[in-house]
Amino acid sequence: MFENYFKDEMKRLSLKRYDVCNILNCTMPTLKSRLKNPNTFTIKEVNTLMDCGFKLFTQMEIFKKVENYENN
Repeated sequence: MFENYFKDEMKRLSLKRYDVCNILNCTMPTLKSRLKNPNTFTIKEVNTLMDCGFKLFTQMEIFKKVENYENN
C-alpha cells in the first residue's frame, strides 16, 4: 500500500529508485526494505524526502494507523 503511494510520488517528481537511493545515500536493498516497512524510515530520511518534494508525513501517519488497526 505505502509502496504504491511512494511509487506514485516518485513518478510525480520524475524520479527513479536509483535517484531516491542517491538522495538518501542508501542501497537499493535498503530502499526496498524501507518501502516494505515504512516505519523503518528515519526522521532524517523522511525530512530529506520531504525537502525533495515528497508528500509523505500525512501518508505515513495514515498507513501507521491502518497497520495498528489491522494488528489489533
